[in-house]
Order: sequence, then C-alpha cells, then structure tokens
Amino acid sequence: MSADVLALPFDQYQRYRLVADLLRELRGDGPQLRVLDIGGRTAVLREFLPDARIDLVDVEPSSSAGLVLGDGSRLPFQDASFDAVCAFDTLEHIPVPLREAFVSEARRVSRGWVVLAGPYAHPRVEQAEELLQKFLERKLGERHRYLDEHRHHGLPARAVVEAQLERGGARVLSIPHGNLDRWLVLQCLSMYMDYDPALRPIARDFQRFYNAELYASDHAEPVYRHVIVAALAGRSLPRVEELLAKPVAPEGALRATFDMLGELVHFDRERNWWHAVRGESERTIQSYRRELERWQGLHASVEETLARVRQELTEARAYSEHLRGAYQSSEEGRVYHAARGEQLQAQIEALKARIRELELRGARE
Repeated sequence: MSADVLALPFDQYQRYRLVADLLRELRGDGPQLRVLDIGGRTAVLREFLPDARIDLVDVEPSSSAGLVLGDGSRLPFQDASFDAVCAFDTLEHIPVPLREAFVSEARRVSRGWVVLAGPYAHPRVEQAEELLQKFLERKLGERHRYLDEHRHHGLPARAVVEAQLERGGARVLSIPHGNLDRWLVLQCLSMYMDYDPALRPIARDFQRFYNAELYASDHAEPVYRHVIVAALAGRSLPRVEELLAKPVAPEGALRATFDMLGELVHFDRERNWWHAVRGESERTIQSYRRELERWQGLHASVEETLARVRQELTEARAYSEHLRGAYQSSEEGRVYHAARGEQLQAQIEALKARIRELELRGARE
C-alpha cells in the first residue's frame, strides 16, 4: 500500500482501506486477484492493492490507464471474468430502476466475490447527510453535488441488495464502518478545512492522523457505511475481526480531535471578525473613493471652466492690443492732418494776401 494513501480524505480512505483489506484476506496465499472496480475512474483502489490486477469501468472518462467506458447496469465483459467485482459509494448514484440490473451485472461478471460499499437507507444516515448539506450551504455557501444525487435518487435499501445477492446463490455478509456521529463531525471539519487554502496543510495532517490512529476502531454503531460482501460458488466470507480493532478509540485520540475542533472554532471566530472589519474598511474605502471621484469630477469641471476663461482672456487681450494699435494709428493721423491743415491755411492766407496785393496794383494801374 502506498504511503500517500494516508493523506486521502478520511471518508475515502475508510471505504478503500476496508475493501482492500477484505480482498487481501480473501485471497490469502492464492494467485493474483483480477478485480473490476465499477465507477472507479480515479483508480484509487490500485493504490491500496498494488499486488492485484485492477480493471476500471465508468460512464465518465478520466486519464487513468485502462479505463473502459461502460454502464454498470450493462457491463461490457463476459461472464465470470473477474475474481472480485467492487463498487465504492456508487449504487446510491444509480437511478432506482437500474439498481437491480447493476447488482445483477456485478454478480454475472464475478466468479468469486461481489463487494458493494456505501451508505444505505436509514433515517439517521439520511438525517446526517441533510445536516452536512445544510452546513455546507450555510457555512461555505455551496451545495455538494453527490449529496444532491443521494437525495434525488434515494439511498439503496441494504436488505433489498442482500436479498438479491442471496437469491443468486451467494452467501452475504454486511460489515459496518464509520461511526455516524463521528462521520458527520469529521466531514464538516474536513470540508471546512479544505475550503480555506490557509487550512489545507492542517487538513492533510488531520487526514493522516485519522487514517493512522482512528480508522481501525471507527465502526461503533450506528454507522454511515456498510460493505456488503457476497461470496459466490462456495467461496469463503472474510473474517472481519482480524481486520479491525475493537470499536473503541485509542486513548487520547479523540482528545486531540476535540482540541483541534476548539482551535478551528477560534480560527473561524477570528476570521469572521477579520472579514467583518475588512468589510467595514472596504465600505469606508468605497465611500472615500466615491467622494474622491465626485471631487475629481468637480475639479475637472473647474479646470475646464478655467481653461475656457483663460482662452477668453487671451482673446480679449489680443483684441485690446488691436484696439490700442488702431488708436495709436488714428492719433498719429490726427496730428499729421492738423499740421497739414495749418500749412494749407498758411498757404491760403498767403494767396489771399497776394490777391489783395494784385488787386491793389491793378487798381493803381
């Protein structure tokens, strides 16, 4: 098993670890298992069972090697092609009319075991999912797609699935895991931490802590998930008591979880305060920006008026200079014409005197 699987979200680790341990225990010293993972486009099971040959089939594509696109209710494989056929939290996403066909197809292509892990219908399980969805909506402002599908299709009835497998000649065992109250609290914590980038490193440490310290004992009733194991053709059922610890948390493990919960509550309160302060600051800044924009608009208007006045003043000054020049020219003309008039008047007086002189001379003569 890869060491990286300890960093997986605890809810994902629960289902894959338990099924991988079951298959490993069922194989014993036998040959390599060939396993089909229905809905396994992420190929996570390969990380838990590196010593098995694992085929993948899913209706959605992915980059996982060897993925076959196919419908779980019409599998594109021959009868008895696999030692074990598994589905992880998949049946609840199948429309109700197709669920019987889904289980029948898993039974048809298996020659050894059918393993169906996931949540099954129970009032407390449905209530826990509803509370988780409300937490995500109210705290994080979003809805979880898969929880919506659970609610839309309805969780499968475990007794119905078990009865269908038994009618096909299988011996059936249902294995509980994931204490329901703990599952709800830890899911809220896990999704809350994953939502905030600042908390994601802490979230990874939290997942490693649960997976290493709490997983093995986390099966006290009531539980969130059951793993239905159907043994076919005389195959044996697993000895679960050898795979899990007693359903009592190790001493001090829950205390550490509660301490972290208290720190996260404190962090959330401080963050809410910071967001409130920042929001008020943002509103104040926006108010200042609007006021500044208003004053900038007034300033631009005043600048435009001043520019217009400056232009008008320049034009007035130019016109004034023109008038001053015209006046100067007219004054010089007046002086010139006055002098010229005096000259002409003197000439006229001289002519008059000459005329009188001539008249007198004529009279004398």
